[in-house]
Amino acid sequence: MNQTSLGDLFEKDMVNGYTRSLESTSSSPASITIENFLNALWNLSPKVMVVTEQDSNHNGSTLMDRLLEALYSYAALFDCLESTVPRTSLERLRVEKMLFGEEIKNIIACEGLERKERHEKLDKWFMRFDFTRFGHVPLSYFGRLQARRFLQSCGCAGYKMKEENGCVVIYWQDRSLFSISAWRAMK
Repeated sequence: MNQTSLGDLFEKDMVNGYTRSLESTSSSPASITIENFLNALWNLSPKVMVVTEQDSNHNGSTLMDRLLEALYSYAALFDCLESTVPRTSLERLRVEKMLFGEEIKNIIACEGLERKERHEKLDKWFMRFDFTRFGHVPLSYFGRLQARRFLQSCGCAGYKMKEENGCVVIYWQDRSLFSISAWRAMK
């Protein structure tokens, strides 16, 4: 990459107004940046890359789409916290205010380049990775077993884990929270 950092690639493409987009994905500036980032990663030829993403569509084009999705997904996250972490916990207060609060504000109140939070569902990531020539690597039985044991160690029956297309999706009750998938550059 000739001593060009991934941050430099982001900046260069945003300044030059790079407009390539996929029919299957949003043509937002962040979408374009993600494609460039994935192409730069592909050039590094990673043996395995693990992606963990909030399994929500916070990349909708309209405020109402983002508002409704944020309402449902963050309600599940707050309910999860309520059931597993005491209200007086300093860590919980920090997560609620500095992480979730800032994310919600960005999803709802910001447009264009100001909006940084653009979570997408696992099926969108499959399309993105396929387009940028990454091949899916199914998670191993041992890896899935470890994830299941970790969730059980939390001591709360509200967590669920499902395998979807060789990936792990973590649920709170019936709402998906996070997806975990593995990929490699296909040459």
